[in-house]
Amino acid sequence: MKNTKYLLVPATFALTLSLASCADNPQASSGASASAGDTHKVTVDITDDTCTTNPSQIPSGKVEFSISNKGTKPNEFEILTENKLQIASEKENIGPGTTAELTTALKQGTYYTACKPNMVGNFVGLSELEVSQGDDVDVSEDTKAAEDRAIAGYTSYVKDQTGQLLTATQEFAQAYTSGEVEKAKTLYPLARQHYERIEPTAEAFGIEEAGDLDAALDARVQDLSTDAHKEPTDPEVLKGWTGWHRIEADLFGNDDSPFHFASDEERQQAADDLTENTQKLYDLVYGQIKGVDGDFELKLADVATGASSLLEEVAKSKIVGEEETFSHTDMYDFRANVEGAEVAYGNVADLVRKKDPALAESIESNIETVKALIEEQVSGRTDDGTETFRDYSLVAAVQKDAGEAPDASAYTETQRKFSDAVNALSEPLSKIAGTVLH
Repeated sequence: MKNTKYLLVPATFALTLSLASCADNPQASSGASASAGDTHKVTVDITDDTCTTNPSQIPSGKVEFSISNKGTKPNEFEILTENKLQIASEKENIGPGTTAELTTALKQGTYYTACKPNMVGNFVGLSELEVSQGDDVDVSEDTKAAEDRAIAGYTSYVKDQTGQLLTATQEFAQAYTSGEVEKAKTLYPLARQHYERIEPTAEAFGIEEAGDLDAALDARVQDLSTDAHKEPTDPEVLKGWTGWHRIEADLFGNDDSPFHFASDEERQQAADDLTENTQKLYDLVYGQIKGVDGDFELKLADVATGASSLLEEVAKSKIVGEEETFSHTDMYDFRANVEGAEVAYGNVADLVRKKDPALAESIESNIETVKALIEEQVSGRTDDGTETFRDYSLVAAVQKDAGEAPDASAYTETQRKFSDAVNALSEPLSKIAGTVLH
């Protein structure tokens, strides 16, 4: 999960990434003219208590946000639709003193931009971004057909993974509440992998507000405690914590751990919450209920940015074990993230190869490199042939029990190789959106 949007502390999967299949060309607010298909530039300056964008008016089409975090905290930049509930696009985990790029496509309308220090809590610097109608971009029938296939293919994948997630979650919850501890520990990472493969999409949607499902399903106690300015073990923090990682803390911790549930009734409630919210995600994706912005619908931008979003989180937080701080089952998450990224890229691969063959070659080569490193950590197989992985804390310097995260200087050789490979893959993946959107 993202450092919470879903990571998002409030989360609502209303997807609508307000994308546009058109780009524009009218005049930018600065008065400079642009041609149809040009990328419009917006600069974003972030501090711990401000979030400013310039210009505040742009034409519709492809837009690149150049983001500088001049504050002292990791931050997240979000583009919200007019109701301020739906996330049109976002960039997470922008470290202090660093810059980041976010490329997306926006259609005509009113949007709002805002930041979230530490990726949790209330918006900072909420301000209006007006997108005027730009000139249409001519798209060939072949390209439009390829774009439609990409959206349809990725939508089918998200639905498939959500269906498998629901079944696997129900099986896990049954083992957990029945006291089958070892079985539950085995099922925990196997069930979660379905969520990890589609995490950016899951984070974007919500029922009552953007990201609320992710917050209910995948919140990390580290993020909740940071937002509350309290210790992770504070009773008030624990009281509001639900989802996979709340159960992880109980299941993999010692009996005297402050994260341990005091009763079976509490375990049952946690399991019920998990399955109920997973069912909501399933119902939303399959059109049985509506989200904050109506029916579930993916756009080309969701596919184009999905791959890079999955790898960015691995590179910036999962690499030090923050996601699975109690179970250290991080290798399962890594593989699922890479698998999800590979599928997202695969759906737009034809478009990338046509426009930038060298970029496609770089992506495909780096994917294979990362997959090979992951395979080195396979420890065995279950009775049904499913691969199992080594405890990540045995091969890497990791955060334990929501404690202090290790610095990069403490990385093991295995961890550093993996980090370098993930970063090498993240760089070309980040160029997909700029290549295929218009």
